[in-house]
Amino acid sequence: MDAYRVTARAFAWAALTAAVAAGQGCDAAGVADKTGSSVTVLRFATIDTLNPNGELVAPGVFVDAVARLSGGRLRIDVDNHYGDGAAAAETDMVTAMAGGRLDGGFPATRAFGAAGLHGLDPVGAPFVLTSYAAQRALASGPGTAVLLATLDGSGVVGLGLAVGPLRRPWSLSAPLTDAGNWRGVPFRTFHDTVQADAVRALGGVPVDASYGFPDLVRQGTLQAVETDVAQYARNGYGPLLPVLAGNVVLWPRMPVIAMSRQRYRALTARQRDWLRSAAQEAVRASVDHAYDDSAIALRLCRLGVRVAEASPEQLAELRRAVQPVVDALAAGPLTAPSLAEVRRTASAEPEPEPEPLTVPPGCRLPG
Repeated sequence: MDAYRVTARAFAWAALTAAVAAGQGCDAAGVADKTGSSVTVLRFATIDTLNPNGELVAPGVFVDAVARLSGGRLRIDVDNHYGDGAAAAETDMVTAMAGGRLDGGFPATRAFGAAGLHGLDPVGAPFVLTSYAAQRALASGPGTAVLLATLDGSGVVGLGLAVGPLRRPWSLSAPLTDAGNWRGVPFRTFHDTVQADAVRALGGVPVDASYGFPDLVRQGTLQAVETDVAQYARNGYGPLLPVLAGNVVLWPRMPVIAMSRQRYRALTARQRDWLRSAAQEAVRASVDHAYDDSAIALRLCRLGVRVAEASPEQLAELRRAVQPVVDALAAGPLTAPSLAEVRRTASAEPEPEPEPLTVPPGCRLPG
């Protein structure tokens, strides 16, 4: 990375830190800790584990940083598998935080819309954020403050928006590189209206399901899913859905480091400082992490997975199909400013979009 890019990123980090702190300033009055204990324990949650696929690095870094920065005086206890695999579990986590029943968690942006908080919906706009470079720029730049500010007035505080894995379509047979191959296909979405609308626009049939989707595939009621290469490999799906549309990047799974506003306000100013500093470390770790989907795809190739690549014409056709979904986000009073930031960030990145998968010819299928 050249010196200009390093300097620009450093200035962006400084601006982001100031903006996030300013957005939370009204919450930062010196309120005494209500636990009456020398160690304050916060209950956070995740729908799987802290780093279920090796590429969701921010939650684990955050937990460790809170303990280190506070000298052990503030501790995060994490409930894994929150919601026991229910399709709505991630949204239920957001709702529980908003209601003060859960101190915090690491939901992806996809979870907020169904909880009535739509300002983060544009992160999942189809075919907009399709590279790690674009995610890094969004997470470390001023756009994050704009996105997290949409939670102002809600029961949830956003401490950070982190980089996460890119999601692609996997299918039983015909590669979902061509718009015609989407028609009538039952396709797993993750309890998100933007995802469901995008699948309908492409001609598919959205099926709301969580990580228990393999049972639906085996039952014959599901023929395709959106997931990331790392998660597919870590879960050992192997030949379950062996056709991957390699350069059809639908959207990212970007985790939000979030807290109940009620619980956040009950902490002291010093405790909130520890949390904000830990969140900044976590986001930075996600930005600096090396994401290598191609290496993972190569390992999957040995298990029978094959990668198809859409032509520029096919990609253009897929984008045209979902344009009404993106237009609806552009027209929404809450989503329009967020989408503008997401688009600005994505268009400013010189890296290839969508993120390519490099695999040998023997691993490829015709698109």
